Amino acid sequence: MAQAKAADGCLSADARTINGVHHTLTVWTSRTAMMAYLSDGAHLKAMKAFKSIATGKVYGFETTTVPEWPTVHALWLDKGRQV
Repeated sequence: MAQAKAADGCLSADARTINGVHHTLTVWTSRTAMMAYLSDGAHLKAMKAFKSIATGKVYGFETTTVPEWPTVHALWLDKGRQV
């Protein structure tokens, strides 16, 4: 979370456990800023190791407002992609 919070273009970074599943929610100024974060540093290392250390789904979307956790969780349940 420290890397996300300090990344250029990050407006918000939060994490919670919902029904025993750890979730993160980050909000970015642009898709470009988000993609730069996803493809560098600790996040890139974690994603490369993900299949050997965890299971789960991801979901990303563009919006003009900061989403509420219940909305994000419902979208993740409905549209999340297994990784």
